[in-house]
Amino acid sequence: MNRLTSSTKQELACPKCGKVHLCERYSVINVTEKPELKEKVLKNNIFVFTCEECGLTAPLTYESVYVDSKKQMIIYLAPEMNANVEASMKMWEQVDVKHRRVVDNINDLKEKILIADRLLDDRIVEFMKIENVQQLKEQMQDDNLMNILFDTDGTNFYFLVFFEKKGIGRIPIAPDYYRACESRYGHKLGKKGSKHFQKIDFEWAGNILMERN
Repeated sequence: MNRLTSSTKQELACPKCGKVHLCERYSVINVTEKPELKEKVLKNNIFVFTCEECGLTAPLTYESVYVDSKKQMIIYLAPEMNANVEASMKMWEQVDVKHRRVVDNINDLKEKILIADRLLDDRIVEFMKIENVQQLKEQMQDDNLMNILFDTDGTNFYFLVFFEKKGIGRIPIAPDYYRACESRYGHKLGKKGSKHFQKIDFEWAGNILMERN
């Protein structure tokens, strides 16, 4: 198992004009070894297909492992779960880190990175989402909430909310709100840790909150 940054070149045809491009795909992104790759992930410069012929730009999602040894974190990007992915995850579980997460899309990968950079617990953040969605019920009566993501401008925290009709909105996060949620829900995390990869998302938080104390 190679823990260092690893990539290969692959030919991909543009789905719009058919122009063939040589694209770099990363199987391992080790930002401790190559810190510049973190900004490239956050700015959509790695998981993206750009056609110089017709100008088409589209997400390029594929299996990849994001490693940050300084933060004791591994994030496994697995768009589809299968036997090969599960076997690979078991190998990566042998690496001695504190935090192991699995995500199935690029936005969730970026969100996990941002949360870790701010030294926050992604589990608490998911509980915060639950509370905020409950407060959005009136706005959701004639619309569909597509997604809610943690984001930051470097100083302030907020949630980006994606509605089907209304588009994108922003909910500011007060400085003391995270600590308040940590106090409310911290007791639910005591036995939820695992040496295995965990998919910590909105559904996970909802299931935890439905469990009896």
